[in-house]
Amino acid sequence: MKSIVYIIIHNNTKMRKGERKLLKDSIIQYVKENTAKISLEELDTVLTAEAIAGYFQVKRNTVSYYLNQEIGKTFFKINTRPVRFLDKKVFEKNFFTVSKDVYASVNDLLDENKRKNGIQKEEKQEINFVEEQDVFQNLIGSNGSLKNPIEQMKTSIFYPNTSLPVFLHGPTGSGKSFMARKIYEFAVQEGILKPDAPFIIMNCAQYVNNIELLSSNLFGYVKGAFTGAYATTKGLLEAADGGMLFLDEVHRLNSESQEKLFVFLDQGIFRRMGESEGWHKAKVRMVMATTENLESNFLDTFLRRIPIVVQIPSLRERGEQERLQFIYHFFIEESKVLDKKMKVSGNVIEALLNHLYQGNIGDLENKIKFICATAYAKKKRKNEIDIHLEHLPEDVLKGIAEKAENKIGNYDTVEIYPNAPIQEILSGDKNGKDYHQELFEKLIAIFGEFRSQNYAKEQFEKRCMHTVNDVLDCLIYNQNSENENTMRKYIVNSVQEAFRYVEYSCNVQFGGNSLHAITAYFFCMNQHFRKQNIFIPNELMQYILEEYPKEIHIAKRILNMLSSKMDIVSTQEDLIPLTIYIRSLLNVSLSRKRPRAVILAHGYATASSVADVANRILDENIFESVDMPIEKNVSDVVQWMKEYVEKNDVSHGIILMVDMGSLREIYRSFEENLKSPLVVMNNISTQMAIMAGELIQKEEKLEDIVRILEEENETEYKIIYPQIQKQKTILTCCITGTGTAEQIRLLIENSIPKEMDIQVISYDYDQLQNVEIVKGIYQKCEVLGIVGTKNPQIGQEKFIPLEQLVSGAATEQMINMLKNVADAVSMEKLNDNLIRNFSMNRLLGFLTILDTEKILMHIEEAMKQYEFLTGRKLKNSTKINLFIHVGCLTERLIRNSAIEDYPEKDKFQKIHKKEIRQIQAAFSVIEKTYSVKIPISEIGYIYDILAGI
Repeated sequence: MKSIVYIIIHNNTKMRKGERKLLKDSIIQYVKENTAKISLEELDTVLTAEAIAGYFQVKRNTVSYYLNQEIGKTFFKINTRPVRFLDKKVFEKNFFTVSKDVYASVNDLLDENKRKNGIQKEEKQEINFVEEQDVFQNLIGSNGSLKNPIEQMKTSIFYPNTSLPVFLHGPTGSGKSFMARKIYEFAVQEGILKPDAPFIIMNCAQYVNNIELLSSNLFGYVKGAFTGAYATTKGLLEAADGGMLFLDEVHRLNSESQEKLFVFLDQGIFRRMGESEGWHKAKVRMVMATTENLESNFLDTFLRRIPIVVQIPSLRERGEQERLQFIYHFFIEESKVLDKKMKVSGNVIEALLNHLYQGNIGDLENKIKFICATAYAKKKRKNEIDIHLEHLPEDVLKGIAEKAENKIGNYDTVEIYPNAPIQEILSGDKNGKDYHQELFEKLIAIFGEFRSQNYAKEQFEKRCMHTVNDVLDCLIYNQNSENENTMRKYIVNSVQEAFRYVEYSCNVQFGGNSLHAITAYFFCMNQHFRKQNIFIPNELMQYILEEYPKEIHIAKRILNMLSSKMDIVSTQEDLIPLTIYIRSLLNVSLSRKRPRAVILAHGYATASSVADVANRILDENIFESVDMPIEKNVSDVVQWMKEYVEKNDVSHGIILMVDMGSLREIYRSFEENLKSPLVVMNNISTQMAIMAGELIQKEEKLEDIVRILEEENETEYKIIYPQIQKQKTILTCCITGTGTAEQIRLLIENSIPKEMDIQVISYDYDQLQNVEIVKGIYQKCEVLGIVGTKNPQIGQEKFIPLEQLVSGAATEQMINMLKNVADAVSMEKLNDNLIRNFSMNRLLGFLTILDTEKILMHIEEAMKQYEFLTGRKLKNSTKINLFIHVGCLTERLIRNSAIEDYPEKDKFQKIHKKEIRQIQAAFSVIEKTYSVKIPISEIGYIYDILAGI
């Protein structure tokens, strides 16, 4: 086989004609080569438009267009969900000749080969019977809002003898009569009823004013039973013998008729109207429908005899995706009737989607008939009908105008033609799609790109995490109805039990959103499991096993527990999405310079929802969450917090963000467990969480984070410090920010021998003017002294000006400050280190990247010029300060990171105009030499040093 170079064109690239030709040729070759690699068992797992699009990194619609162009030429396709494309010549060479361009299913394709190989008719019929889709399977919502109702209806049919009577309960136009017909068809399909078995319909509403006539038609009557009864006549019960009777609007039956029907349902016997003795028998399967409240319209005895009540949801309850399918379905039907292709405006689609239909599905169908008839009447001679907002019924248009929330413009124009496959139109539909299958297809496509393009592991991991989380979000938020609550609650309970076990045995914590996500995933598996076989490349499976052993271990525990509870036979491949999701939960930065953050809020999923949104936006798992439903005990939350403090590195503090004031005092229950500061902040919001997360990512100090949050949000906070032995500490500060203070800190830290066990912490001068920050420092630390460019005057401790330390005048002060915490040997080391590290050349070399000799020369020149202009001699301490400050200032200007703020800057400019001109003139040598401009804010700080402020 020839070596092929595939053309990869990214999504955001606009293709020219030649590039489109190259892409199409590459796609054709790709399908050809991959058709040669597959086996018949893999036909339903490969070569979808989405997988190919992922490989070539182009839009699925583009690939689908090129693939469909080749149908009947190079390719044939199998109309599964999603559609599969195969190279015809390669397939025929490897397997057997194909006679069609489109096959309805994989079985349809394989059956053709069976027919050619002369399989006996009886055997084939048996195979077809086993594999035949039931009548419910292709209904809109069969895997969504109707999943539970369909299961109930099937249950009633399979019940022995005459099955279980069924009540279809739902609003007008929701499809009760249609479902009754499907129940009959299913019974025939399953061989429970004969193909010629009667299906009798009786609408009880037709007899609302003549209950006797209703009763006589239902049960029959004898000659003379009433005026006009000239002969004995069988009723509908007897007519339906051996089949099914559907009673619509059954609430119209009066109490007497209900009692008669109860006897029949209970014993299978009845009397005709006018009879007083003897009984008639009939074997009839009963389906009844009503729009009314059951308890207020039926006798208790009657209701007790009908064990299955099927709730048929309204059109609104069926969810957006199912409504969209109905809209497309009815337009396709009208396209057949009119034998015309249609172009339906996206605004029309959205208007119909958002309209509230009093008559539900029937109402929607009638409106679409009206729309198509109106558009057809105006342009009936054209081959194509364009449908726009002007064709909508008045009430739909009125609804758009009146409801501000009905924004239009989100949908594209849709092309409709007779016999159009609805799944092709519904390229964006998620309800009818198997999320389980879709998720695997996307992960396989991403892995293919990862291997072919050899990009970073972190990028691959992040893309997989986003894909898994996106699909789980769709599963959580695109739930179609409340009819699945029982099964969902069972899964929720099972997941909670699995979480408790795994948290205890594997030392991990799961938030509330994890509960919803895992529940949604297993609910999806329960719906779609093994609907299609999923082919997972061995290389992908092996990669997951090798790269994520801890996550695989946890995923196996959860999968094994839940599979057994839900009767799902899971495979190793099912670990992949679960492992990636758990990886996203455990992928928390372990930076030792960050405080931890926990969100605690009342409600079933309030805290976890806020944490999840914040973590997604921040693209990192910053926040843990604890949901507190009404039924949850405070003691459970306290226990969780105790375990969290014990199991995690919280040495840089914890930020506990709560929703209400009552939770502010919860810390008292685990205060003795604290080993680091705890901040409790009130009135948590998503915005505040995101802001806090950004500050945590920047590794801001705990006290700074809460100060900024208080300034920007309506919140209150409390800092609780642990009762522990305080760490001996030296503080450094600088009036121009923490950058210089941090460099001074490093020099002092390098000067102090390690055995002295003294920590050095840097602060901005303004930070040390904040009472809360200073209070926090003294609660955590035993402050021995402060070194900096300006005395913050916060305590009784000794302040050593930096210029004195550089000049050598303060070396003895520094030694005296520390003599009580070190022995003679350590003090001698300290003295030597201070002399070496705090020489002017050494200090400036450490503080800046500039040439030390040159910058010292230029600053000295500027100071001489200042002395000349002002006629004032500068002190040595002032000069040392200026050497340090201007050296760092120059580097800041070169890096374009000048200090922008200066206290009362406008006032300073007005009052000190003369001094500003003098400083600008004196330090112009710095501006000229280094091609920078000293801003007013920086001039202000130079003035402070010169003025000794």
